[in-house]
Amino acid sequence: MKSAKKTIIFNLLYTALAVAIIFVAWWAMSAATDSEFVVPSVGATFSAFKDVFQNPFFWDGLIGTLLRSTVGFAVATALFLVAFLLSTAFEPFKRVADIIIGVMRSLPAVAVTLILILAVGGNVTPVVLGVLVIFPIMYSAAIARTATTPTELKEICVLCGGGKFTMLKSVYLPCLAGGLPESLATAFSYNIKAVIGAEILAQTVDSLGMLMKLSQVYFQPAMLMAFVITAVVLSVILEVTIRGVLKIALRRFADD
Repeated sequence: MKSAKKTIIFNLLYTALAVAIIFVAWWAMSAATDSEFVVPSVGATFSAFKDVFQNPFFWDGLIGTLLRSTVGFAVATALFLVAFLLSTAFEPFKRVADIIIGVMRSLPAVAVTLILILAVGGNVTPVVLGVLVIFPIMYSAAIARTATTPTELKEICVLCGGGKFTMLKSVYLPCLAGGLPESLATAFSYNIKAVIGAEILAQTVDSLGMLMKLSQVYFQPAMLMAFVITAVVLSVILEVTIRGVLKIALRRFADD
């Protein structure tokens, strides 16, 4: 118990130190430029939060971005699980999937966003881009993790007469489950960033990305910085929440 409390205290201290470093760097950049229109000061940015929360479009934008992120994350997770199951069961599928995933990882996000805007419109583009960004991350992380599975476990499974289904159920899935809290939480955070980036380019209505774009168009740097901080805080909170929930749900598969 003492060890757990000590760990929590040190984690809080490290978090506080990281936040302090960020604010000092922000203050230094603001002081160096000496212009609220280049790098807004900390005080001006936090004063802008009042306008952010009073903005009648803020909550619609926040909910819209969250919905797009959640839908994209759900689709990407489903695709990743199907692709992972098929890859572990059929080697030819894995070889083809590895090539496709490699191509997806190398796609330029901005160019793909512009193509998607023409193909599916501004409302759907952020969802599709989010899937294209995090699906390869999920799949690659899962394949890399299960690749470290001890050969002895596989050999024992085969010697006991286990087939592909038994190998998947008794070896690969438990190994995968241990890494899901970290990989899925990180993927969701990346997803929010990808979605907001696509919303800015696609000028998606009811989105944080559109609110950021409008702040830039109307030359409101403090407001823009406030929206950015909101997005960062949202990503961190959701990432920590997802990681915590999955760790509890999958604790029996956790790495020792």
